[in-house]
Amino acid sequence: MTDIHIYSQPTCPACNEAKEYFKSKGIPYIDHDILKDEKALEEMIHVYKVRVTPLIIIGDKKLVGFDVEELEKALAQLK
Repeated sequence: MTDIHIYSQPTCPACNEAKEYFKSKGIPYIDHDILKDEKALEEMIHVYKVRVTPLIIIGDKKLVGFDVEELEKALAQLK
């Protein structure tokens, strides 16, 4: 499966919901805590042009926020 990246913050409820969703489905993901990883923060802002979390990257899809319907659409396109 394509790597799934989540740019998150520990105090972000939507970030925690997204990570819990992936864990409950057994879907591996790579978490980038933007408060601890300055490179991840820079990448989020300059590469993806996003300043809010969660930012979820699935393949070439960029999802901002946690929307189960949009997330499942993006995951379905990987299969």
